[in-house]
Amino acid sequence: MSIKTLAISFCVLALLGCSDQSESEVTAYGPNSNYRSIGVVAPEHYDVWVDKFFIESLSEDIGWRRPFGIVTCCWKSPPLSRAEWQTTPELFLIRWFSFAEQQSYEAVIRLENAAEIVEKMKEPAPYERYGKTMLEPRDTLVLGLAPGGTVVLWIMNVGKNAIEVGRYSARKIETHPEHYREITERYKRDSQEYIYEHGIPVDDW
Repeated sequence: MSIKTLAISFCVLALLGCSDQSESEVTAYGPNSNYRSIGVVAPEHYDVWVDKFFIESLSEDIGWRRPFGIVTCCWKSPPLSRAEWQTTPELFLIRWFSFAEQQSYEAVIRLENAAEIVEKMKEPAPYERYGKTMLEPRDTLVLGLAPGGTVVLWIMNVGKNAIEVGRYSARKIETHPEHYREITERYKRDSQEYIYEHGIPVDDW
């Protein structure tokens, strides 16, 4: 077989491989985007360490885990670390350690209105960037973890157009501060003065 024939064969195979991928499987961006992501935030100066973050789609019997670790600023803003998802998350298990409180929390959250939230996320929302008005879906589902165990859910593309879609209370669980000693020391160097001045609010989030 000649080199020319081999090259043609490879091109045909490549085209066939591409044709197997439906348009719905390709992530699209822009005003008609099908991209959606999920992330976790904490209030400024009230950092947390997320030990566990499990998500399950009950209707499709699919579950997955997203390791986050340290979560810092900022409350009611798109998270610095996020993960893409293609199916509707309906059940969350999240466990975290609050450095300011030296306390661990756990929350099991079931979204009774998951389909409604997904539809809201598809609606374009305007925001300003580089002097221009952009129109994009609120494609990010954000979980905010606050002192006292408050969990707030928003959908947004930027913080200014965030919509709150849920509010929950986590429970305190057995805590082992010694497991976070090294990170706690770094946290104290950065935020201890602020915490001393402002305290640790557990209400009005």
